[in-house]
Amino acid sequence: MMSVNIIDVSEESFESEVIAYSAQVPVVVDLWAPWCIPCRVQSQTLARLAQEANGKFRLARINVDEQTKLAELLKVRDLPAIKAFVDGRMVGDYLGVLSEKHLRQFIERIMPRTASLSLSKGKGLLILGRYQEAEEAIRQYLDERGDEADGLLAYARVMLAQGDGRIAQDVLEHFPASPELETAKLLLPLAEAYQDPVINDWIFDNPLESIYRNALRMAKEGKILIALDGLLSVLKKDKHYRNDQAKAVYLGLLEVLSDDHPEVRNYRADLAGALF
Repeated sequence: MMSVNIIDVSEESFESEVIAYSAQVPVVVDLWAPWCIPCRVQSQTLARLAQEANGKFRLARINVDEQTKLAELLKVRDLPAIKAFVDGRMVGDYLGVLSEKHLRQFIERIMPRTASLSLSKGKGLLILGRYQEAEEAIRQYLDERGDEADGLLAYARVMLAQGDGRIAQDVLEHFPASPELETAKLLLPLAEAYQDPVINDWIFDNPLESIYRNALRMAKEGKILIALDGLLSVLKKDKHYRNDQAKAVYLGLLEVLSDDHPEVRNYRADLAGALF
């Protein structure tokens, strides 16, 4: 069934239904012909993606056999072809067949970047210590953009800032191959340490262990700078404490804050002083 989000376009309607309409939402133009076998599969995929998007973009279909002048205007040299319009301008095109994954990426690149704003908001709120609000913003980003590495990393950070090692560990253990993977690996020891049941037990005959456990308790309560101070005092006494677990937890907490936090540079310098 045709809808306002999937339409057939002619030379007469192109200006209003594509150019003008693209000021409201992005318009993807699908150029096809009945004799083009690859067009059939790609056109079906595009139609399904447009239905899923539910109005976030419009799919405009052009049969080049019937709209020869429009095909010439759009400089169509081969099929299948797709073109994207935003705010009355062509902002992308592709000649040939794209997989569903790459069609999604093509469409994603032309969509309004409200999701990216949600992620930036979440990261900023995390630095400010407003963890619940940060989680809400990051969840919104993931809902809109799917399991993207940058969003998953931010989600793991905010869960660790709130003391939830279980959820963070699940995210980090299944983290996708990406530039963010190395940072995810640095966070994993912290997620695991949060779930060590002994950190809730008080100890009085081992001062370093007492400080270490208290630092983890502080971190789980969101008092990350206090936790870093405690761990630093441990590392100054024993830089390999708990077979380097204290150092790994310290580094993990720095990654929770990220290098955007104004105190992280100083804490990295303090760590270097303690270790070297």
